[in-house]
Order: sequence, then structure tokens, then C-alpha cells
Amino acid sequence: MRGTALLLAAAAMLAELPAGASPVAAVHDIVYVGARAIDPETGLDAKRNIAVDGDRIAAVSETPLKGRRVIDARSLVAAPGFIDIHSHATTHEAARYQAKDGVTTRLELEIGTWPISAWYDAKHGRELLNYGSSVSHTALRYFIQKGEGAAGLAALRDPMEKFGAEEAGEALSGAASQRLVALIEQGVREGAVGIGSGTQYAPGISRREMLDVTALAARTATCLFTHIRYGSLVEPDSSFEAVQESLANAAATGGCIHVAHINSMAMRDAPFMAALMRDAHARGVDITTETYPWGGSVDAVRSHFFDPGWEERWGVGVGDLQSRSTGKRLTQDEFDALRAGAADDGIIMHMNGEATIAALLRDPSVLIASDGGRIEGPNGHPRSAGTFARLLGHYVRETGTLSLVAALRKITLMPAQRLEFFVPAMKRKGRLQSGMDADIVLFDPATVGTRATYGDAARYSDGFRYVMVNGVLVIDGGKPVEGVSPGRPIFSKYKS
Repeated sequence: MRGTALLLAAAAMLAELPAGASPVAAVHDIVYVGARAIDPETGLDAKRNIAVDGDRIAAVSETPLKGRRVIDARSLVAAPGFIDIHSHATTHEAARYQAKDGVTTRLELEIGTWPISAWYDAKHGRELLNYGSSVSHTALRYFIQKGEGAAGLAALRDPMEKFGAEEAGEALSGAASQRLVALIEQGVREGAVGIGSGTQYAPGISRREMLDVTALAARTATCLFTHIRYGSLVEPDSSFEAVQESLANAAATGGCIHVAHINSMAMRDAPFMAALMRDAHARGVDITTETYPWGGSVDAVRSHFFDPGWEERWGVGVGDLQSRSTGKRLTQDEFDALRAGAADDGIIMHMNGEATIAALLRDPSVLIASDGGRIEGPNGHPRSAGTFARLLGHYVRETGTLSLVAALRKITLMPAQRLEFFVPAMKRKGRLQSGMDADIVLFDPATVGTRATYGDAARYSDGFRYVMVNGVLVIDGGKPVEGVSPGRPIFSKYKS
């Protein structure tokens, strides 16, 4: 009865308006006018006006909208903010580069961290982009091996630096294995976005241990993000065997597995490996993978990756290795000196050609993620600054490897859907729709592209005019906005 009365009252008010008049239109916080709006979920690809109120999208409309600030977007594409599910970047400087690359959410899922609550607490109110992490299987092994005391906690300040430690090659005892599973589960229940496992970096991880960790992912209805056990074209200990291990574990437990950067693990065989996982997924095995659109990976010359026979395993030679100190390709003498010495041994290994990258990008099941890290000067890897701009500029506009809509799906909707079954916030991301989170990217399709290259890696991407995180502009008119920290934590269902 009350609802009927309200409707009648509203009708009466409308009837009293002068001829040709209309109700007072809402005035929104920000309105983007005339953008080419692309929403991969609904299939929208049309000129629209987009309104934002607070931290949500208020309207995506053909009709004119009023705003306290109105932005002319008639030459721009509007899309959901990009979701990078594989980012090791931790600094504010790196976040600025990622924002200039269209990223609004960066997640450290491949390796993860520990302790989970402390990691999130340290970032609260300080982040430019939305953020989240998995709980680190690999780091927790090291923590347990160090006795879980102060030394163990100190060792976890940067898990990425511990993978060459002697303990990485040691197996865990039965009691230690049980403790490992318990601590991983603790991290999951504290809100970690899945379980991260740098398996290749810790040769002591047994197959039974990996099965147990996958079973935990299944039991807690979360997902295991794994750097698989082997990167090699040669059997035994090949990438093929490592992918088969993940397939078997997912099938045996019913658990979710996401394989990190198949491009840098399987090299020229990567398209075959991706197809293998796609076919298994179609048969009910919950496994997916990702790639980044660059041909090189970052490695350490003194790691076991370069033990004798590495050329055949990786399908490359010394001339394919680029020093991250000098930016130059190595000679055999320089390689030998780095292997034997104690100086910086970081290199970029160029192992994938355009045909391999293009085949992976065309695979409809493969996501795009950066595997980026801190900005480390000109000789770092350009993926840290220019992964998504390279996708849109080089592989969409220049080579036509895939369409703009297909490319955007791989960096917005697909990562959101991969996570949303256990990460509630992802149901509001990766979509350009009314009621969704106001994580929005507007870019010029004619100029979008990466300026970062090998040897000149610390360069902002071109073409991104406006990037919005939770309704706050972090890139405005192509320039970074100072003094804003709109990034919010991304938790699993256990803390959301």
C-alpha cells in the first residue's frame, strides 16, 4: 500500500510540471562524455557517457549526464581498470608506472608473502592501486626450516631473495610438512588471495608436498598459483612433466591451479602447454595459465637454471643473455666470469620469438599478467612498466594479433572471473557497468603503447589519459596525481 501511494504521489508531481519540462537530473561527481565504452562481460562496444559517484560507476548511458566535473572523452576508449594478478612490484614508484600502464589492481599471487596480516596492515591507507597477496608456500618452508623464530621472520622480509638459499633444496620432515600446511591454511583464513608457490626455486619441495598443498587449496575452496617445477625443453625434468604434475594434482584433488607465465617456463613449447591446460579445463580440471607479451625473462646466472646443459634445456645460447648491469648481450667469457664471481649476476634471457608470443595471445584461455617488479633503472625488464600498453599498442594496433575487445577481456574480465569464486571483490571489478567499482581506464587507441624497451626499461607508457581507482583519479590528463592513496585491500572470502 505504501509503495502504491508513493508511486501515485510521484505521478502527480510529474503531472504538475510545465509542458516540456523534465525532472531535475542528478549531478554526478565525474562524467566522461562520449567515450567508446567497452565492457567485455555484456559485449558493449559503443559510444556512451559514464558517470561516477563516490567509488562506484553510477551510469553508462546514451543520454546526456550532468557532472560536477565533465571530461571530454570523445577520442578515448573507456574500459574497466586492468587487473594484474602477477606483480612483484611493491613500491609507490612502481605503482605510478603501473598506473600509467592502465593497472588499477595489482596482486602478488605467484610467490606471495608471510605473515599475511602484517603485510596487509603495513599497506593500509598507503597504496595507489588496489592490492592483495597469496600466502607464500615457498617462504613458509624457509620460515619453518629456520625455526619460526626471529631469524625466520627476518628471512621473510623479501621472500624473492631467499630462493637461492641452501634450505631451498632440503625436504621437510613429516612434522614440518604438517606444520607447513597448518600455517598456509592460517594465511588463507586471514584473507590471503590463494596460495603462492615458487616451486622451481625450492627443489626440496617433493611431489607429495605439492599434492598436499593443492589438496589444501581444494579443501579451503581457494586457488594455488604456481611457478611450476621445471623450465626445460628436455626430458627428464621438462616443462611438460611439470605441467602434467599440476594437471594431475588438480584432477586428483579437485583443486584450482593457476600456472604462472607459461611463456617463460615452456619457451617455444608454451602454446602446446597452454592448449593442454585449455583442453583439460574443458574436461572439468580447474587449471589455467597466463603469459606476458615480451620475449625475455629475468634470471640469475649463478642459479641452478644455468647448470651445464642449460642451452639445450632453455633453447638459447650465451648471445641470448643480456646483462642487467650493462644492458649488453654477454660473451662466453663474460658469462663464465659471472658464473664464477660474486658481482651482480642478473640477466634477461631472450628465449621467445614473436610467433610464440602471438600464439599464446591468440589462445582464448590465456590471461595476461606482467610478472613485473620494482623499477630498477634502464636495464631492468620493460614488463614492469609497459606490459599492458605493449599488448594494446603492438599486438592490437600494430600487428593485429588480436582485437581490442579480446585484448581487454584478457586483462579485465578474465582475471576477475578467475578469482571471483573465492574473492568477493572481484565480482565488482573487470566490468564497465552501473554499480561496479569505479576502477576505470580511458586511453587513446591511436597512441597507446609502451615506451619501455630492453635497455631503456624505466619509461612511462603512452596513451593513458585517465586512470581511476575507486572513483579517485590517479592519472589525470595523462599525468600522475600526487598525494592520493585510493588503493584498497583485496581479500579472499575469509576476510571480505
